[in-house]
Amino acid sequence: MAAERKRPWYLVFALLGAMALGTTGACSGWQRVTLYRESIDPLVAQGVSDVADRTAIETRLDAFVHALDAAKARGWPLAVAALLLGGAMMILSMRALGGNGGARAALIQVVVAQAGLNGLSYWLMRDVTEAEMRLNDAAQAAKIHAQVPDRLQADEASRTMAGVARAASPIALALSTLGSALVVVALTRRRARDFFDASSAALQER
Repeated sequence: MAAERKRPWYLVFALLGAMALGTTGACSGWQRVTLYRESIDPLVAQGVSDVADRTAIETRLDAFVHALDAAKARGWPLAVAALLLGGAMMILSMRALGGNGGARAALIQVVVAQAGLNGLSYWLMRDVTEAEMRLNDAAQAAKIHAQVPDRLQADEASRTMAGVARAASPIALALSTLGSALVVVALTRRRARDFFDASSAALQER
């Protein structure tokens, strides 16, 4: 009978991390799929009393919709791919947690594919991302203007928040890529391979 090996502690964290990456990717993909399947709410500027703020929101909403439609040939397949890869990562992570060696091998490939897709989407969808950020900036500025009486102070706060939002996107991509790399390293370490080999051997002997 094959000797039972203890699951390495880092393997559990890696598989949970892979599950989290898969969930995030699937949710992101579904949100982008929804943008193409459902009409965008045109009432985003509703309730904004300042004429300039309302006009800015409406103008940037139109620009976002135009950018989204213009990018549909690349945005739609990227969104579907993100949804499918994210779902596959969640399923494979759960199977690998149960000691399935085949799931481990497939998960490594899917993790690498998702990391590549994230980078590709970041590069190819920059125009849509920028249009969406500009829309969010206008909506956030309207909220700040309604809460802060001093216009100069409100504008400064708006610029600060816009800068933070723009910095968050590449940081999120870098952290996601790092997480994917750590998952792959954990799954390819010798102790992890030995654990899955032992689990597979034990299942075959039953």
